[in-house]
Amino acid sequence: MPVLVGLYRDLDAVLQRIAGASAADVDDVQVAELVRVNEKVVRALSFQGLRRLQEVNDRGLFRKAGHSTLHRFVMSELRVTRGDASSRLKALDAAGELLSMQGEALPPKCPAAAQALAEGAIGLAHMDVMLKVRDKIPHKSAPEVYDVVDMWMTDNARTLGPTELEVCGREVLARVDPDGSLTDDADRKRNRGLSDGPQGLDMMAKITGNLDPATLALFRTVMDVWAAPGMNNPDDPNSPSGAVDDPAHDAAIIEAAAGRDTRSRAQRQHDAFKAILKTILEYKLLGTSHRGLPVQVIITMTKQQLDEAAGIAHTASGVDMPVKDAVELAARADWSLAVFANHSADVLYFARAKRTAQQGQRLALFAKDRGCTSPGCRNPISWTEIHHTTAWADGGLTDIDVLTPACPPHHKMIGPGEDQWQTVMLTDGPDAGRVAWIPPKYIDPDQHPRINRAHHTDHTIEAVWQHIIAERQQALDEREQRMQLQQRSAPPIVGSESVDEAPHLE
Repeated sequence: MPVLVGLYRDLDAVLQRIAGASAADVDDVQVAELVRVNEKVVRALSFQGLRRLQEVNDRGLFRKAGHSTLHRFVMSELRVTRGDASSRLKALDAAGELLSMQGEALPPKCPAAAQALAEGAIGLAHMDVMLKVRDKIPHKSAPEVYDVVDMWMTDNARTLGPTELEVCGREVLARVDPDGSLTDDADRKRNRGLSDGPQGLDMMAKITGNLDPATLALFRTVMDVWAAPGMNNPDDPNSPSGAVDDPAHDAAIIEAAAGRDTRSRAQRQHDAFKAILKTILEYKLLGTSHRGLPVQVIITMTKQQLDEAAGIAHTASGVDMPVKDAVELAARADWSLAVFANHSADVLYFARAKRTAQQGQRLALFAKDRGCTSPGCRNPISWTEIHHTTAWADGGLTDIDVLTPACPPHHKMIGPGEDQWQTVMLTDGPDAGRVAWIPPKYIDPDQHPRINRAHHTDHTIEAVWQHIIAERQQALDEREQRMQLQQRSAPPIVGSESVDEAPHLE
């Protein structure tokens, strides 16, 4: 057995012994000390976890496991959030011993922080704060500045919590560039960004970012005219759309709408941003096609959802939205295609006539698969390519029932041989019509086919719901049967007052 494997087994055994031990004979002072020791050990193990991830990266194991990046490997195999995975990889980049092009071990970028993390004196939350401060150091600063900041921040992190450490970060940045003379366009370009977060339980998402001065000026100019009071108000049917200074608008109508407007500035800017995006799509300023799909908000829903105007619809860009909102967007669309309910004139079977999937096929695949079919992948169909389950070079057909969407990283993993992923279209069973991905033998010696259900949680929830309802109904039926049997088998309760005397026969 390799030494490292044996040590981890010993660690697991020690943890089991700790879990089974009692704290009844431990005094209060020792309990408080054990809490601190426990935290130190957890932090030190976090550093060892980074070293294990470094080995996964150096050996390219994340690709062999079917993941396009180390980040996706961490999210999937360790079952952590996107933010947690990002924090770990940033800490790995700062505290890990990377290799040069010649294979030589390089010292960590933040040696003081790496040492403190290995000792368990600081945690990954401290590292997050320290790396954010490091990213804000102007690129014109001398190399020694990074080492000074690393040592000074680490010294403070040994005695402070992450929240207090942020205050230290602001202080050290003020000392590094007190007059802002070192910050230039290169720093602003490095720090620029705009991203939308995942949808929450209310299906809303948070946008975060840093705008450079020019972008900020453009944003505020546009908001001044599109987010003016009374403009683009979805709650006011008489609210004008577009810019407040548009000559086509009646000033009296705008003034009246502004008087009725009770929205905050943030809400007005949200509604203006929504109106701008709708205008861009309606005037086709983004072209007519993206990855074979029309540049529109493409939505899939069932006929029952449409009839009841209730439930959750799904878009080709991976967004869930209430059906009532989807219906509102559909009312402004140019055309739509009903899939699975009624037939259309689109040709979905091209055999060998065409190699690439056509627009009608891509829309049908969106309705069926919604996104990449690789196990666990959540990339929407607007990010995918269309894969032939039987390779075109091997005589595969461009027919709707043998095509499947796959995002570029996962599409590249498919190929012949035992060291490549393979795909097969299932033709029977509960998953008939779905694509199964068969892993290489070094990932799964038994090569069990895997189905991606990440885009169809509504289906799995419905199946669980129906199963629970069926179990409860069965339990009720069995209880009813037991009660009826008990009533039939119980002896009758006879009272003296209710029984007539038998007649006396002479």
